[in-house]
Amino acid sequence: MVSGTRDRGAGDVRGVFESSTELITYRYVGCSSVLVDRHHARGRMSIRRDMRLPGGALLTAPIAIAMLDTAGINIDPYYHAACTHIDVHLWDPGRNVDEIQILGTVRREARTAVFTEALFADAAQPERVLGAGTVGWSIIGATPPGFSYRDPGRGLPDSADLPALVAGFGAEAVGDGRFRLGGLSGHVGTEVLHHGPILVMSEAAATVSAHSRGAPADLWISTASVRLVRAGRNGPFEVTPEPLGGPTSPAVATRMVDGSAGGMEIATGLYRFAS
Repeated sequence: MVSGTRDRGAGDVRGVFESSTELITYRYVGCSSVLVDRHHARGRMSIRRDMRLPGGALLTAPIAIAMLDTAGINIDPYYHAACTHIDVHLWDPGRNVDEIQILGTVRREARTAVFTEALFADAAQPERVLGAGTVGWSIIGATPPGFSYRDPGRGLPDSADLPALVAGFGAEAVGDGRFRLGGLSGHVGTEVLHHGPILVMSEAAATVSAHSRGAPADLWISTASVRLVRAGRNGPFEVTPEPLGGPTSPAVATRMVDGSAGGMEIATGLYRFAS
């Protein structure tokens, strides 16, 4: 049995996210999934205006969240597992896509890790594949009996009054492309920070940084790669962007820290943009 802080929530069917009825990550974006078989699942998510860049291209954080929901319906009944690496690759910016379909696969179950992947397609034209993603999971322990998938529902209706996605997750801009979340809560995680706000805040910091350097208006994200290196246990949590590429083909690295832990790094990201 895993000992120390890693076995927190071992007796709860949803691990450290036992208050998942309050957790907003999946409910806010409105993704949902259905089981196909032991190693395959299908998900869907409608695309609202707060899930797009100013030029209409798709944000990758909602897609990553939907991918994780689809993977979860396969692996959560068996394992308490923590994401370690989340990648989304898009070759189609999806500007006229109203709903996406996620085709998830459990590629391998190892002794201490699980590897999942997914394809993203236009739900109205399934032959139009927009991109692909992968997730690495570290197994913490076995899921106690009694787990059942909770459909997050359809999420918020699309509206011109919707706040920016990052604000919906409770984070605020603090200048220079940085975003800050005050601390843990039932909405973002009571024991540790959930991957949802990490993904959303990191992408927001990267896109603000890219636009502030004169990136084209039709900018879109071709690659988003986030590595979760340590659990965020208190907060405040702050993400900072670091520009890497030039204005016509920008790339941005991000770094998220837990302020109460002396600025310990909890997540890093790398975003590549195209136009």
